Amino acid sequence: MAKPIAFGSYQFRTKKSATEEARRRINNYEANDRLNAEDEMFFTSLFTLHSEFSEKKGVGINYIKVQRDFHNNRCLYICRTDGSEIDCSWVHCIQPAPQKTVVSMAFRRAVKEIIIAYKTTQIDKVVVCPILKTKLTFYNSHVSYLSPSFESMLSNFLDDREIDITSVALVNPKPDDEDQRGKVADQNLVEEWRSYHQNNATLQLLSAEANLRKLKS
Repeated sequence: MAKPIAFGSYQFRTKKSATEEARRRINNYEANDRLNAEDEMFFTSLFTLHSEFSEKKGVGINYIKVQRDFHNNRCLYICRTDGSEIDCSWVHCIQPAPQKTVVSMAFRRAVKEIIIAYKTTQIDKVVVCPILKTKLTFYNSHVSYLSPSFESMLSNFLDDREIDITSVALVNPKPDDEDQRGKVADQNLVEEWRSYHQNNATLQLLSAEANLRKLKS
């Protein structure tokens, strides 16, 4: 049975589908091109799965660019905030996600409507990003968790119910579902989680760039 690949807010059912999406994105660029914000979010999230991510990131990621290797294949370079740069293999990063990560993604999916509703109501109130002061739109903004983080909140929720995260049963979405993250099978648990999230999550609307910087720091 194929195992999902999960990183950041992205999940794919198979290694093949994740590889195809990465290739589709990188093939839009030529040597020395800098990734746009959307693709940079994708690959920065993917890079967190690299076995040497801390070393690759160094003092921090400034941006990511495309280069050509000795075989003329497109590859990615991390350009650090101190001016140095290093290659980082995205192929090396694509691997089946641990069950804990897959379940966490399913719980994120369970509150997707809450997150979208928050964004919809806040976009008319929060005119500019509180960090970068850029004008926010529905499409260039992200909902970010303040304290507690999503991971801490989910851990507390499951601990209170004495549930091991790796024991939570999931069901697969339908093949034509645009959201391919798994779904928590127990609907009672889903409703409890939505209520808990509603009462405990502290959210903030940021620009996509500001949210990306949080990920890269």
